[in-house]
Parts: sequence; structure tokens; C-alpha cells
Amino acid sequence: MSDKIDPPPKPPQNLGDPRIIRTRQSAMQAALELVAEGGFQACSFETVSERSGISRSTLYRHWEDKSKLLKEALRGQIVQRTAPDTGNLRDDMLSAMLDLGHALSETPWGNMVAQLMAAAAVDADVAEIQQAAAEYHASVETEIISRAIIRGELSKDVDAIHTVLLFSAPIFYRHLFYRQSATAKWITVHVDRTVGLLTGK
Repeated sequence: MSDKIDPPPKPPQNLGDPRIIRTRQSAMQAALELVAEGGFQACSFETVSERSGISRSTLYRHWEDKSKLLKEALRGQIVQRTAPDTGNLRDDMLSAMLDLGHALSETPWGNMVAQLMAAAAVDADVAEIQQAAAEYHASVETEIISRAIIRGELSKDVDAIHTVLLFSAPIFYRHLFYRQSATAKWITVHVDRTVGLLTGK
């Protein structure tokens, strides 16, 4: 992902200025929208400028090239989460999977998951961001599994990561390959069946 000028201007100094914050947020939002609509090749400083109304010279003052802009925008998509703690595996995991389904169907991140996967295959920086996001979100769900083991709902021999994938992978598969939204009703049935398989109930 390259869109450089040589030499790049120095970045702005007053990053705490509300106007600068708004400018950067608008540019990153435009970049994410462009990627979601047309893939990474659709995003350039020219198209970001057209979408956001921010001049290319201003964009270059904030980022050396579109790669730096996209990396910052993508890192901003790693939403901070807390593992639900309702006291039982089924309700905790249902809450987490409903959040996942909503993110895939209703957010810019969900619209560009396929493009992110394709870019990560050829761009080490995107792959690093994607891996960090995957590990972070998996840590939230493994906490749910760990609590269930402590409560005695699941066997101590359960592989936490494998168990997390039993819940989350079908939702991703449905979104990416079948191009169908995982509705709340579908997710509820899926979680109930998966919990039943794991607990024998």
C-alpha cells in the first residue's frame, strides 16, 4: 500500500487540537468506507480527499502515505470489549456472539473483513494488525470459557481456543462465504446447540 511523496512533510504538532482530531477522524472514516466499498486499491489520498473534503496537502501533513493512514484507521477498529459475566456459559457466550454478529453486519469493520483478509495475505503490516485484533477478541471469549471451567460447566480438559472457534467460526463463515447476516435468532439457536454439544445437555 504505497502513495508516497518525497520528502513527506512533518506531521502536525498539536494533535490534541479538536479541529485536528476531527480532521484525522474524518480522513480515517473516509478511508475505511472506501476500503469497505472497493477494497484497498480504492483507497488513495485522492479518493480520501474527494470523500472527506480534506485537501491532499492536509492529508500529507498528517500521514506520510496512505499506508500509514490505513494502519491507524484499522487499529482504531479494534474495539475495547469486556467479557460478559452473567454467571453461566450460555448467556455469556450468547452476548459475545450477538456482539460479533452486530459488528459483522452493522459496522465498517464488518463490511471490509473480506478485504482485510485479502490484504493480510500480501501485506505484513495489515496481517500484523489483523492478528493483533484476532488475538485480542479471542482473549475476551477465552475468559468466558475459563469462567465456565471454574464453575464446572465445562471439563478442565477443554481447549479454550478450540471452543471459542466452535462458537465464532460459523458466524464468520456464514458472513464471508454465504454472504448472509447472522441474525439474532440464528445466533441464539447456534449458541444453544453449541453449548448443548459441549455440556451434553
